[in-house]
Amino acid sequence: MEPTRKLKSALLGGVVLSSLSVISQGYAAKAEPEGNETLTMEEILITAQRRTTNLQTTASAISALSGEGLENRSITDVEGLGQFNPSMDVALYQGEAQVYIRGIGYSGIIGGTDSSTALHVDGVYMSRSSAAVPGFFDLDRVEVVRGPQGTLYGRNATSGSVNLIPKKPTDEFALEGSFTVGNYDHYKAFGAISGPLAGDKLLARLAVQKENHAGYTTFIRPVDDPLGLGAVTGEGESKDDFVTRLTIEARPSDDLTITLTGDYYKADDTQSVWLYLDRGTATNPFFRDYVTAQGGTLPKVKSRTLGSDIEHFNKPEIWGLSAHVDYSIGDYTVNSITAYKETHPLNRNDLDTSAAFGVDQLREEDHRQFSQEIQLSSPSDGDLSWILGLYYFTEDNDVRNEYFLPFIDEQFGLPSDPGCCLLKLNGTAETEAFAIFGEATYSLSDRLDLVLGGRYSTEKRGGQNAVVFESFIPGLLDNVADLEDETFNSFTPKVGLNFTVNDEVFLYGTISKGFKSGGFNIGSYQNTPFEPEEIWAYEAGIKADLFDQRLRMNAAFFYYDYTDLQIQDVENNNTIVRNAANAEIKGVELEGVWLVSEAFQIDFGFAWLDAQFKDAMLIDPKNPGAGIQNLDGYRLPRAPEFKIILGAEYRIELAGGDSITLRGDWAWKDKVYFSAFNVDALKQDAYHWLKARATYETADGQWKVSTYIDNIADVAVATNGTFNGDIIDSTATGNLAPPRTYGLEVKFIY
Repeated sequence: MEPTRKLKSALLGGVVLSSLSVISQGYAAKAEPEGNETLTMEEILITAQRRTTNLQTTASAISALSGEGLENRSITDVEGLGQFNPSMDVALYQGEAQVYIRGIGYSGIIGGTDSSTALHVDGVYMSRSSAAVPGFFDLDRVEVVRGPQGTLYGRNATSGSVNLIPKKPTDEFALEGSFTVGNYDHYKAFGAISGPLAGDKLLARLAVQKENHAGYTTFIRPVDDPLGLGAVTGEGESKDDFVTRLTIEARPSDDLTITLTGDYYKADDTQSVWLYLDRGTATNPFFRDYVTAQGGTLPKVKSRTLGSDIEHFNKPEIWGLSAHVDYSIGDYTVNSITAYKETHPLNRNDLDTSAAFGVDQLREEDHRQFSQEIQLSSPSDGDLSWILGLYYFTEDNDVRNEYFLPFIDEQFGLPSDPGCCLLKLNGTAETEAFAIFGEATYSLSDRLDLVLGGRYSTEKRGGQNAVVFESFIPGLLDNVADLEDETFNSFTPKVGLNFTVNDEVFLYGTISKGFKSGGFNIGSYQNTPFEPEEIWAYEAGIKADLFDQRLRMNAAFFYYDYTDLQIQDVENNNTIVRNAANAEIKGVELEGVWLVSEAFQIDFGFAWLDAQFKDAMLIDPKNPGAGIQNLDGYRLPRAPEFKIILGAEYRIELAGGDSITLRGDWAWKDKVYFSAFNVDALKQDAYHWLKARATYETADGQWKVSTYIDNIADVAVATNGTFNGDIIDSTATGNLAPPRTYGLEVKFIY
């Protein structure tokens, strides 16, 4: 049951008054016995600020989770990461990761849209968020940087950045493998080999993974099969993918390291499925009658059993190459990152979520990107430390969004045509971007530092719209147009103060600006550009290791002034992008770890988020009769007011040095809306999420056997949602988080 307003206020007041601490807890922290049973918090080194720093003295809100921490929490993808991060909301949608941080994100309805959260894999910016799926593999750690990152990360990082850092080659030979089996016929086989190829001058690591599970959704097609055995069934949300990464590290000299990486991912499954959420606004009586005549009926809300007349498929292919060059010139360091990536998502869905010969969607992208970044860094041990950088990025993306609408001719009184009608919302997006950036920290005293930074970005965007309605009235609804190049420029400064109280407490305050480029709504009837988003962010934080470093409590307090939000809606049957409104966001975040004893650890997180529109006067395209609506005070989409997480881990030592580790995790998230108009049809009520894991480990650490269970209560949770076009009755569809899953994992490390 949702807490009352009074209870919510009490929760917030209690946290603020009792903790007065700030964000960015390193989840990798754990108990380390020292000498006479003294416990201390593990130091966590991160690279979120484009250089190696200690998490507890980095002036930013950052969560860091090691590969082992991910494993202990049974987190295997970015959606699971968002479930247990206080200020993240993540959905996997048509093969893409829709990431919201502190209420800021972007939910593209058709292919080709840009995220407001920057995704980096091994330091390389990934323009397509579908790259998060294969990127979550063989990881050393994950870093989530919260808040606008206009200075160091630049484009499309208004909400923050998710950094996936893969494991690197090892100086000594190492072999790692695991095999997982579970319900839904799940299996996952992973293997990695790492070590020297030619002494300490040439190292390599090869990792490979194959994963498969049956579908969470059952499709029923009410047609007789050739053997007369009755209805044909199929499955959706199945998984069958393969991913591999090869990393070669060359060390020609003590001053030079060259790292080459190649990765490849391919799937052939039914991961991408639209599920029915609500009746919606019911805008087309003809379509409802047509579906009924075809024998189609709408399923139950959030049901994973539904009718379908097509074979769903999801066949993405993603690959890339990158080169990192690290060169030391005395005490200074030059870093070069060169990368090329191709991303090719391809999937097909049944939009009417029924067995009627109704509407299906084909979605595809042919995306190619190239980037080059060069950084020059000073030594970090002087009164003045700095980093300077140049960045270049270019991409081409051919977008294909095609909808087969077999009833259109009949609806408009035209002769019935078996080939009618195919709506092609296609196009090409072209981007070229350049940036120069720098950030410096100057020690005003032994305890007080001044931070100054800035980034100048220029971005040219263009392309073509190729909207064609085939087999309908020729040319009537077509939009084939070249989009004249538009240039967007931005300067994003940053200023901050850091104060080290003592060895245990670190304070910081920052003022920074974030920027998301404007652009074109590819594959639509909209040929004019939309404008950039901008955000001014004010943040203060405390990072504290207390009680002899047995209690780590990090918190952040922030205020955002957010202007020209880009919102994508469905208007009639056309997607539109509007710089719809301004917003005001304020909040409190808290994360921590308590080392109760050498064997017992508790970690926790809390977020309060007040994310509301202001100066927002909009027409709801699904309720135009209401006229212009005042959205002041409406909550931003995907911005729960409260989120609480709690985890406990207990280690039992056995005879001979073997051990058993028991872990449980719980999260509670307040209700969220998936629409700017806060309609109930696109809403997920507050819910609890529970998971657990038990691991047996041998004394030498070479063998681990784990059992796990996720979504213990088997709750049906909508992770996103949208209205369909008016022509198909504007029903509400979306995605659900995975159902209850459980299994057994055996892991070997040599």
